[in-house]
Amino acid sequence: MIKDVAKSQTRTDMVREVLLYVLALLITTFLIRLLWNRSLVKHISTLKPVNTLGDAFVLSIALSVVRGL
Repeated sequence: MIKDVAKSQTRTDMVREVLLYVLALLITTFLIRLLWNRSLVKHISTLKPVNTLGDAFVLSIALSVVRGL
């Protein structure tokens, strides 16, 4: 993400890259909460449900860092 923002030639390209990253992060947050609570918690007994979007957001950021985005 930072590479794409750094390579932006205009201010609008930079804003677009940041907005796309935020949008992808929000979509990932909702998907993680849904999939975590409906799939992983049921099959792996040590996991606890994600109750708030804040928890899902932190989990989403952590997964993005691990993936290298």
